Amino acid sequence: MSRSENATMQIGCPECDTTVTTAVPAGPGLVDDRTADRLRGTETACRNCGHELELYFY
Repeated sequence: MSRSENATMQIGCPECDTTVTTAVPAGPGLVDDRTADRLRGTETACRNCGHELELYFY
């Protein structure tokens, strides 16, 4: 069974140091339906200053 829920992650904005909370997909779980070595990513923006952030993960 694969995991489908998202995990919440907090990072600091490099422009204004505000904490930015974003969701990233959970790992593949027990059944690997995606290639484990494929780099994926998501975008979010700081709610304080509008700086765009890109998050990359496997």
